[in-house]
Amino acid sequence: MNKALKEDRKLVIIGSGVAGLCAALEAARLELPVVMVTKEQLGAGNSACAQGGLSAVTAQGEAVGDSVASHVADTLRAGAWYGGQNAVQELCGAAAELVSTLEKYQVHFDTDTAGNYELGLEAAHSANRILHAGGDATGAGLVAALTQAVRTAVQEGKIELLEHALVTEIVSGDDGQRTVNYLKGNQQQSFNADSVLIATGGIGSLYQASTNPQGATADGIALAARAGAVISDLEFIQFHPTLVDPALHPNAGMISEAVRGEGAVLVNELGQRFMLEIDELAELAPRDVVARAIHAQYQAGHQVFIDAREIESQRGEGFLASRFPSISARLKACGLDLAVAPVPVVAAQHYVMGGIHTDTHGRTSVPGLYAAGECANTTVHGANRLASNSLLEAMVFARKAIYVMSTDAPTRVCELSDLQVTQLPPVWTKAPLDLAQLQALASEHLGVHRSGHGLEQLISVLDASVPVAQEQRAQIELNNLFTSARIIAYSALTRKQSLGAHHRLDAPAGSDNNRQRFGWVLDTAKPIINQSESKEVHA
Repeated sequence: MNKALKEDRKLVIIGSGVAGLCAALEAARLELPVVMVTKEQLGAGNSACAQGGLSAVTAQGEAVGDSVASHVADTLRAGAWYGGQNAVQELCGAAAELVSTLEKYQVHFDTDTAGNYELGLEAAHSANRILHAGGDATGAGLVAALTQAVRTAVQEGKIELLEHALVTEIVSGDDGQRTVNYLKGNQQQSFNADSVLIATGGIGSLYQASTNPQGATADGIALAARAGAVISDLEFIQFHPTLVDPALHPNAGMISEAVRGEGAVLVNELGQRFMLEIDELAELAPRDVVARAIHAQYQAGHQVFIDAREIESQRGEGFLASRFPSISARLKACGLDLAVAPVPVVAAQHYVMGGIHTDTHGRTSVPGLYAAGECANTTVHGANRLASNSLLEAMVFARKAIYVMSTDAPTRVCELSDLQVTQLPPVWTKAPLDLAQLQALASEHLGVHRSGHGLEQLISVLDASVPVAQEQRAQIELNNLFTSARIIAYSALTRKQSLGAHHRLDAPAGSDNNRQRFGWVLDTAKPIINQSESKEVHA
């Protein structure tokens, strides 16, 4: 243990997906006092839903011609060359070491009979570099192993765990001591902390159709915004191309990109393979390209299906069920079978590239406040995330954050020199707005396609509304979604031209002046270091 790290600083981690779990284990390894807070049970959330895998260039990959440089290039290309190059280099360069660390925590990646990794191919990757666990249950495998390691550390007294606690506010006085307020049951409680890492995941509940679980309510983004942190790049929302049509099969879930990586194709009800005319990579084009193509098919009156029958024919009976056991079982429960017939799919909200603006050590624009995982924006994903880079990013940068949380000077923050930061206008509350209404508005105006007129309409409604829910927790979560929706809307309106996952129907793509990064702060927010008392949760 480095004595320079051994201080009586209490670190707080909010969230228990792979980012939070890895952060807690790193704190325990460094013998740092840490409290982990999660609004559900440990390990619940979006991480366990990840089907695709973990992208990493290992020694095995390098032996057949893959390289970190190639992974970097693929990541930057998928992100429409908008990603931070240094951040991407750090991410891809750390992948092999992360794999070794995970295996020490008893994560078992799939291997063949010779003990070699079964490396998969996914959209926009130039090589087979996707590690899987349990076929199509990588996220679940990672979360299970890391959760067990954290629970063991809790039993050993190395980690303090607080489950079923929704953090509502982070407050600091001039002395820099932070108070974390949270809701447990129907009671508001609090404790003190020296530094806080937000790792709460995404925003899926803002949309009518999402691959995210219901608990993805933008908690961390709104929490940081109320504390005075800069939120950046929130206009870049990724839509996954292949959610089984929830109008027909509400419980069937998502079909992993890896199915297309194995050779599945997308067709409409006429049997036309439309992706061949849209991109040279066809079904393995970046997600924003495929999602827009599927959306366009529906707008033209067609229905879209994923057809994997040829895979089964070529690889033998039972291959799909063996390679994708979780997906196959879930589809079977809904009366569907990839090996027998095409499955109807739609594009659905999947991931947010932007978030709480951070550097690659998790530092935000507010002293003592850090962020990692989907709620953070390290800039690695640019304007569109490369498949299977999300788990990698969450774990790599969460572990790096823990080190600096214990060593940073009290006033240390991230750089904002590349941002154009604007204060969000105030809300003139007039009309109540419930969750269903907010989801309908977001799905219509903040979806695969946007327009200036539609965004202006949305902003006029949001700026004249107040979110209203019946229960205390539901109200807090709706406030969080409402705050994030306003930032997304203003961000999308400000970026006049299309870029990556942000597609403006009324604007061209490819302008040289389309690289400006936009950041936002709330008009009601105060820097966390200057706050002296709690505020209302409302935006």
